[in-house]
Amino acid sequence: MDFAAPARLLWLLAVAAYAVLVLLRSRRDRALLRRIGDEALVESLVDPAAKRGGWRRALGIAALALAVIAAARPRFGLTLPEVRRRGNDVFVALDVSSSMLAEDLAPSRLAVAKRKLGLLVSSLTGDRVGVIAFAGDAFLQCPLTLDVEAAGMFLESAGVGTVPVPGTALGRAVRKAAARFPKSSRARKILVLLTDGEDTQNSDPGGAAKDAKEAGVVIYTIGLGTPQGDVIKERDESGAVQGFKKDEKGETVVSRLDEATLAEMARITGGSYVRGAPDDSEIAGLIGEVSSSASQVQSTSMYKVREERYQSFLLLAILLLIAEALIPLRTGHWRAVAADLRRERFRITLPRFRWRRGAAAVVLLALLPAAARADWRSAINRGNRLFAKSQYEDARTQYFTAQSERPEGPEAPYNIGNTYLVEGKYDEALRSYDQAAGLTRHPMLKSAIAYNRGLALLFAGREAEAIEAFKEALRWNPADADAKYNIEWIRSPKRPKQPKQQQGQGQPKPKDQMGKEDAERVLEMVKDQERKMQEEKKKRQGKPQGGGRDW
Repeated sequence: MDFAAPARLLWLLAVAAYAVLVLLRSRRDRALLRRIGDEALVESLVDPAAKRGGWRRALGIAALALAVIAAARPRFGLTLPEVRRRGNDVFVALDVSSSMLAEDLAPSRLAVAKRKLGLLVSSLTGDRVGVIAFAGDAFLQCPLTLDVEAAGMFLESAGVGTVPVPGTALGRAVRKAAARFPKSSRARKILVLLTDGEDTQNSDPGGAAKDAKEAGVVIYTIGLGTPQGDVIKERDESGAVQGFKKDEKGETVVSRLDEATLAEMARITGGSYVRGAPDDSEIAGLIGEVSSSASQVQSTSMYKVREERYQSFLLLAILLLIAEALIPLRTGHWRAVAADLRRERFRITLPRFRWRRGAAAVVLLALLPAAARADWRSAINRGNRLFAKSQYEDARTQYFTAQSERPEGPEAPYNIGNTYLVEGKYDEALRSYDQAAGLTRHPMLKSAIAYNRGLALLFAGREAEAIEAFKEALRWNPADADAKYNIEWIRSPKRPKQPKQQQGQGQPKPKDQMGKEDAERVLEMVKDQERKMQEEKKKRQGKPQGGGRDW
């Protein structure tokens, strides 16, 4: 047996002090009786029932002691509660090629696409959402997460130029998404594709859709543009039109909506195709289809929690208080009560009730549930101490206890993820981090969660995703030098040192702050490295990837 709130046992000292005072008063009363005369003679003159006062005091003290033990929340025995997650895994793939600058949908196809995706993502409560940006190649912008605000942030920052490889490769976007769905997850896998449908890179979108179907992915496509198409305006930095996009023959490019390709991709996987409407009316229907299976349990996990047994102690304390009230202090009390009932049938005179002890027990009973709920922090602290001793399973039990008392808080799942991380259970750690990310808006905690997600992905061998997670940590906290170090470590061919390890337990503390200019240089270095890699890749190829067109 242990106690969920052992500090409250200190209240027993107050009960003991009260018992000592009662004993001293009893001795003083006996001393006063001896002053009156012979002690045996005086006692023979006193009503024998008055001697029961000692029993009443003993019962009251015992009741208070039991109430204190109940407040400390004794626990023994184990239960195995289930934690269930309901929802889908949803990737949204956004076309950021230059053809999305066409203005047959005002103000542009890309602006309309981002607005529609914003509406969709904000409505996917309970679903994990990820973001993929694609043009001539596809890149993971945001891994699957319960934090829809973070996913929305990545969508908002996407634009033409996000993917430096020109063109449109539908097949690569589909294959990138299919590869990023967790294979062990039982959640429904959904890909929402927003594009004009022109595949200029010969990426075999039909074959990619068939591969996605084999992987259990359902594709929903939203076509942006019109069949008549529109020209692609080229603008300078001020937004002024400088000309129109030309093909290799010098002719003006007209980008058209390819509905046939998009409809066929959706049909192959069992999804559906809709054309983007100016009023976004199709999004409501798409939300209904995507969320149709959200009521199904997608994943279930069990954990051990000690059973709370304070109710027995509290019940016994109440029974002792009732017994104290029923013990009379004068002979014939209950005979007088019975006579009153026979004569008047309504007047009952009970012994004097010790209202101070009774009121204390009633207040304790009223405050116990609220106090139990406030003890989630104590469970977190106990888990942290066990974690520091490398007792990870016991620490996780404490964190699960805190989660059961405060399911809306991010602290417990964050720490649960940390225990899984150090044990090498990376899939479980990622699920816990995703849950924590969806429950907090604190930038520093979001940064810590993203950082530890990066470590889990790195140790699991998923280095590309780990880089994206460390980048997310930098976006929330640009001063995180460890995240920058790990990005460079992953990309380094020599890797002379080990990556920086995970951040501390509990609510993370900010690290030593870098200046704003230093933080901006960190992000700029990361962007420069990406640009250099893409430039080298383009130079080696000498033409757009896949030999296709660059819009």
